[in-house]
Amino acid sequence: MDTMNHLISRSLLGLFLVSALAACDKKEVAPAAPATVAAPIASPAPADTAPVAARGQVKRATLDCDDRTIALAATCSPLNGAGLLACTEQSLTVTERPGGAVKGARQFTPQPAVDGDPPLVEEKIGALSCERSSTAKRYIVADMFNGGNCEECEWQEVYDWDGKLVASNRDRKKPDPLFKELAGGASERVIGKKDLDGLYAGPPR
Repeated sequence: MDTMNHLISRSLLGLFLVSALAACDKKEVAPAAPATVAAPIASPAPADTAPVAARGQVKRATLDCDDRTIALAATCSPLNGAGLLACTEQSLTVTERPGGAVKGARQFTPQPAVDGDPPLVEEKIGALSCERSSTAKRYIVADMFNGGNCEECEWQEVYDWDGKLVASNRDRKKPDPLFKELAGGASERVIGKKDLDGLYAGPPR
């Protein structure tokens, strides 16, 4: 009887150990949570403080006189309204015709930027003409204006036949004798003329 009880006790102990080992095999060990890495704080982009200028358009005009072509090109936009466009670039180029060889060019210098506006060209050209002087020399005359209301706000500039600026009557206190020689654009001395009415007016199309 004691032997039987001893065998039963050993059997029960064996079953307990087997059950315990099976339970350990089925138990899953949770993986360790990955370390959290703090994302770097991005620096804010610098604010763009540059003025947003209206989209510009190149305005062009040409005048053919004898063996010369005079070409005006200006990049303008309705920055201050559509009545008189504001121009950031402007050039006057004289080329030979035929052939198109550049004889001379003037790049107008913009004024310094004011009140957040981009640098703007003050001068505007209202008309171009080619004239012969009393000594039969040929010149290119530009009728100038700047949109203001003053004695010096409208004037004329004279270029030689190769496009070099040689005279201006903007300063009335310093008259240039060349203007007397041109006799104020007498019709019999005008080789060709082009009015540029509306070139600087209206929104770009």
